[in-house]
Amino acid sequence: MLVVDYQSKSYRRFLEDMALIAKHKTRFLITLNGGSASELASVVQDFTSNANSTVQYTNAISEKASEASVTELFGDVRTSRNMLLLEKSDLLFDKKTDVKHSHERDNGFDLNNLFKNIAKHNGIVILATEEKQTLSSTMSTKVDVLVRFRDLA
Repeated sequence: MLVVDYQSKSYRRFLEDMALIAKHKTRFLITLNGGSASELASVVQDFTSNANSTVQYTNAISEKASEASVTELFGDVRTSRNMLLLEKSDLLFDKKTDVKHSHERDNGFDLNNLFKNIAKHNGIVILATEEKQTLSSTMSTKVDVLVRFRDLA
């Protein structure tokens, strides 16, 4: 996993590689960790201009989309070759000590189906969190690039 700070030299180098990344036929997972709405908009602008691609936004996680809806969403993105941005992805990083299976985290949303679709997706998937998150060892093995935003406090 590559960790870059927003607007740093490493972030700029990563942006230079976006055109090549967008052309690959494999899954590429980016996490935007705790950025404000304006920072997220700026990053998306950077990504689209450097990858010559568009971003398809979805609130599938926060809206607790059905398994069929999530599968259809990934099918649409695969066909269009757009980047997929899953807004409000904090649920994927929540730590709950009494959870034994990922589907128990939230009875209204099937995380296993989401992870399955991300794993088999051939394109760029972006997870945007509203709060700063600490990636678990499981998530850190799945994420290719983590973009961190600076604290203003």
